[in-house]
Amino acid sequence: MTRSAIALVFTVVVAGCNGGSEQEMLFTAADANRFANVRPVTPGWPPWPERPEEQSPSDSSPEELAAKDPIYAAYRERLDGIPEGSEEGKRWQDGDKLGNLTVQVFDTPTDAELGFAAFNDLSRGWAEQYGYVTKAEEVDGLGDEAWVLLVSSNGRGATYHWRRANLVIEAHVDCHGVCPADVDAAARAWADAIDEEARSG
Repeated sequence: MTRSAIALVFTVVVAGCNGGSEQEMLFTAADANRFANVRPVTPGWPPWPERPEEQSPSDSSPEELAAKDPIYAAYRERLDGIPEGSEEGKRWQDGDKLGNLTVQVFDTPTDAELGFAAFNDLSRGWAEQYGYVTKAEEVDGLGDEAWVLLVSSNGRGATYHWRRANLVIEAHVDCHGVCPADVDAAARAWADAIDEEARSG
């Protein structure tokens, strides 16, 4: 068999193994760090701080937090057996507003789907406990699947969760001072900017 014929057979075998399509690109811990540094983008709002806040590690372990909080305990139980992967978080805040961004990388898209669903329920559970939920529904045009949560409490908050392959992202914007009324649009603009960074590779 000639060298070119061997190469042709190898190509056919490889194409048959993956169904003739390219494998889905998976995100890494380095990607999570890069996406977590996307500064809030909220057209029409006052400028955000240039740099995120320095965050101190929690005084309590996840196990200690779960023992005190049944909502968080239920979240951890749903993810039992799923590798934790990597997580990055950043927070921007001034006297009027807060922007919080969390990026999780799971081993597989299937794990990320489970994490995405559990994260949605966790956020809604906390929102219902500490505020008033005005919207909780799926949204289009963001990642492979996405969901929005609007809450009123001491301010007005909007949270977008979405999954892209093995990546799960939460972008939260909260106005507790002077800022434009449409917090939902502001949070969506930031979510779109983060997802654009993810799609850019």
